[in-house]
Amino acid sequence: MGEIAGTLMPILQALLPGFLAMVVFYWLADAKKPGQFEQVIQALICTGLIKILVDGIAVIAIWVGQWGTLGVWTENVATSWAVVLAIGFGLALAYFSRHDVLYKFARKVGLTAKASVGEWRYAFLRFPDRGVVLSLKDGRRLMGYPLAWPAEPESGHFVMEFPTWVVGDDLVPQDGVTYLLIANSDVQWVEFLEPQGDAK
Repeated sequence: MGEIAGTLMPILQALLPGFLAMVVFYWLADAKKPGQFEQVIQALICTGLIKILVDGIAVIAIWVGQWGTLGVWTENVATSWAVVLAIGFGLALAYFSRHDVLYKFARKVGLTAKASVGEWRYAFLRFPDRGVVLSLKDGRRLMGYPLAWPAEPESGHFVMEFPTWVVGDDLVPQDGVTYLLIANSDVQWVEFLEPQGDAK
């Protein structure tokens, strides 16, 4: 048992930065978790990238050390840099995913037509300040501002601010109600309204 632990510990320590980066990413990003195999592959790729960056920092630190030093480059220093870079890498990936940065560039140069978060979430992220009308399966229509929406089109709830029922051509505000929670399973489709006032 001790031999197995002695063999596995260095491997786990080497892979820790990639797994840490993926944990940070999936905690923060509104992304669907892939299967276990894909998660391991993603962690291995992140570990390789982080290892290259740590090796680059080591070369730069040793080069700068010719003129002045803060200490000796050790395995503990390398591990600390790997953890910091892993957290930074996970945060950067979550930011890029949330703001569609990489996919926006890829769409501009014609590499893809996809968004980083899928069509459902992209539509809500693309028009965050617009009101919507939820057309319910029973024929009713609810207008308001979505503060939160389901991550997937099949489940979850909408949190609607300033809920107002649309009855024919009339608007019927929900007096005394600031927020209304609507199950996504009750919604047939979502209409995005034109910007109001000076918004563009």
